[in-house]
Amino acid sequence: MLSYLGLTGFWLYVVIFLGKMAEVCFSTLRIMFVGKSRKLEGAIFGFIEIALWVIVVSSVLDGLAQDPMKAVIYCVAFTLGIPLGVKIENLLAVGLTSVQVVAANAEGEKIGTVLREHGFGVTFLDGHSVDGTKRELVFVQLRRKRINYAIRLIREVAPDAVISVSDLRSFRGGFLR
Repeated sequence: MLSYLGLTGFWLYVVIFLGKMAEVCFSTLRIMFVGKSRKLEGAIFGFIEIALWVIVVSSVLDGLAQDPMKAVIYCVAFTLGIPLGVKIENLLAVGLTSVQVVAANAEGEKIGTVLREHGFGVTFLDGHSVDGTKRELVFVQLRRKRINYAIRLIREVAPDAVISVSDLRSFRGGFLR
């Protein structure tokens, strides 16, 4: 298909490479948005993804027997497009997450105070470790863009706390900023 534009050789390879990488990035974003129940964004990215796919694949298949390098370029672009798509998805950090912290009892209260001072909603539960030591469980729901900030605050107060992070599909009630 791109050969109709007069592209051959090196420039055709460049366009196949960039087109396939872009398609894989859009595929990653489509999957991310659909997984977060954001159907409109998922549909838009899906449309762009499939349009790029049709253009790139038709260009690769056109004269493939005479120029097998197009298939190699296509495969390399697919392989490199995956980590690039994941990187873009992480930079966008769309969605919500939950952070759970297990800390020594005194540290749990300090963590909660610091997080609340920085605008996070915090919930506490009392717990016990396997040896019976009293622990404080701290729960925070937040936007993904704020995960690193929250974890940095927690680590400053309680460097030995156990921290786990989970993606949330939805969130109702409570406090979220």
